[in-house]
Amino acid sequence: MQDERDDLALSSSPWMKTLSVFQRTALLEQRALRFKALRKHSRAREMLLTPLGMQQMTSEPLARYKAGRLPEGLRTVADLCCGVGGDSLHLPQQIAVFGVDRDVDALRAYRHNTALFRKAVAIQADVTRLQTKVDGIFIDPARRALVSLAKDRDFDTEPEPGWDALQDIVEHYGNCAVKLGPGAKIPDALSEVGEMEYLGDEDECLELTVRTGSFGRQGWVRAVEMPAAVAIEAQACDLPDSFGRVEDLGEWFYEPVKCVVRAHLFGVLAQQTGLWQLDGRIAYLSGNKRIVSPLLKRYRVLKALTLDERALRNEILSGEIGILEIKKRGLDIDPETWRKKLKPKGSNSATLVFTRLLGKAAVLRVEPDRV
Repeated sequence: MQDERDDLALSSSPWMKTLSVFQRTALLEQRALRFKALRKHSRAREMLLTPLGMQQMTSEPLARYKAGRLPEGLRTVADLCCGVGGDSLHLPQQIAVFGVDRDVDALRAYRHNTALFRKAVAIQADVTRLQTKVDGIFIDPARRALVSLAKDRDFDTEPEPGWDALQDIVEHYGNCAVKLGPGAKIPDALSEVGEMEYLGDEDECLELTVRTGSFGRQGWVRAVEMPAAVAIEAQACDLPDSFGRVEDLGEWFYEPVKCVVRAHLFGVLAQQTGLWQLDGRIAYLSGNKRIVSPLLKRYRVLKALTLDERALRNEILSGEIGILEIKKRGLDIDPETWRKKLKPKGSNSATLVFTRLLGKAAVLRVEPDRV
């Protein structure tokens, strides 16, 4: 683990004092970026990074997975808005790769990083004006946050280049993998021409890839959870039919991982595993059998409680519960506010789920099953 004291000792070392202020600042920044990037790539200590490039770099497991989904016979691939090269690093060696970006610092890092893994050509250009011939493209547009006027969400995102430019790029190249934020609200003109693939790792939904042409299957929705690359998929037209089996609470409570929820595939997952929903549009599942799957977090049901402050406080007090995990879906409650109300105190731990059962507000006490 990197220690702030190490940075202090490094910055005050004799040899550092021989460098200019700019050089010292750049060195320490690079050291900090490499440390943060280790959670994304195992060889981050050897890379050159920029702040934006590190933040937006595709993680190693996802990059390997995406490279493995390429169709056979590709000879050339362009990595547009390539940044520091996360998507290029693990593309098959037999494919000629071109990284395109308009940022000089990003391209300098791209050249260095790809040289660690493979041959690649770096090109400085505006991707909206580039008219090259390749067999397919990856594109990772920057995402700018837009403050939303809606009260139910704080931010929305819009890519740069914008939606119209992205649609023109997709139309020009045909075979495309467009990397977007998992919460992106995609225009129908783009979503309807490709496959929507939500990629997650350790229950964090990291990106949405829109796959067009031979890079995907039009009309399909897919969720993939790393590191095992376990997937679930369905045709988009079938998704509405997967909702509707709603039953009372069973012996087990299941929470689908976030990429499955983002893809709205939890109804499909329930069908495939013999589970059911606790409420018509809520992504909590239940059943009477123990199911082990990377796509499901599993809990044993201890009891169902009413949404009553006094009753819940008594439950916490009688159980001597000091560590309280609160989950919620389908109810407009603030977990931290309820934590203060319930005043957990003691040596035991518990998990409460605030949700709806058959349309009525309820609180479940569940226990993680980690065996």
